[in-house]
Amino acid sequence: MSISNYLYGRMEKGLQKIISNGKDTEGNVGSPIKKDESANLTFAVWGDPQVSFISPLRSARVYRAVNDLKNADSLDALVLCGDITEYGTECEYRFVKRLLDELGEGVGRIFAVTGNHDVRLRNYKKQVKRFQNFISSLEKGDTDFGDSYYYTRDVNGYRFIMMGTDRSTFEAAYISDKQLERLKKDILSAPDEKPVFVFNHQALKHTNGLPKTFLGKGKWRGSVGRESDKLKSVLSVRKNVFYITGHLHYCTSEYTYEDCGNFKALSVPTVGVINHGEFKTMTQGYVISVYGDKTVMRSRVFGEGKYAPESVPNSYIEVAL
Repeated sequence: MSISNYLYGRMEKGLQKIISNGKDTEGNVGSPIKKDESANLTFAVWGDPQVSFISPLRSARVYRAVNDLKNADSLDALVLCGDITEYGTECEYRFVKRLLDELGEGVGRIFAVTGNHDVRLRNYKKQVKRFQNFISSLEKGDTDFGDSYYYTRDVNGYRFIMMGTDRSTFEAAYISDKQLERLKKDILSAPDEKPVFVFNHQALKHTNGLPKTFLGKGKWRGSVGRESDKLKSVLSVRKNVFYITGHLHYCTSEYTYEDCGNFKALSVPTVGVINHGEFKTMTQGYVISVYGDKTVMRSRVFGEGKYAPESVPNSYIEVAL
């Protein structure tokens, strides 16, 4: 038996042990997500599943979140904002696929970007291929990516742009001029007046509470890094751009959403690892609905099948278009 198959088997046994103890079952799902038929687009966003072969609890949290989406009223998409795995190993990606393939009719399509944990320990080109193979293998996944992490798709007439580092880095991301030019082109060519959704793992520096929301130290900590100012300029080229990220492991809070002028920054809490801050509940993310005149973003505790309490800052965000 290969090491990968052995570790995958251990991940499955760990999850089944937790399920058999009655802590993480489909019965834990509360009130299913109801899609507003007047919305033109409805999708879910998760930050940092960070599924690991050494932590069955993370797999169990994602399992519970998947069960919530299985019962959802046919969402158009699910987007994972990076750190899909802890170490970027083949067995971890296989296990995430095992979990996501249970979604059934609850979700139409799955998109994802990579995080630093997915790429930092291995050869860049090999890891790009591994990530692409993972997305292509999903029942709700996608194909035809070229030779990079970044790609663009349209969903219900709305543009989704996936970003990704252009070389292996430990914590930040290197965004090449080539990718920035592609990003600008894809933003400007999107349908007029409709919002554009740009997904990346790291936030921009000095946004979403940084550096406080990422251990509170360092000028660049928690952000894209050196290309942050260049990226900010590109995101500002037109109105109604939503820049959606993960990485901070910070709960739904006053820092989650920031109006940056032409673009809006949404930092999504984690669905698999621990969320810092006051609202520490596990398995947080967002459900986003787009209408002709507004975009509504609601924080949801997917593992418990319920929305975050209204008392939590930015649990409900409404942006006029």
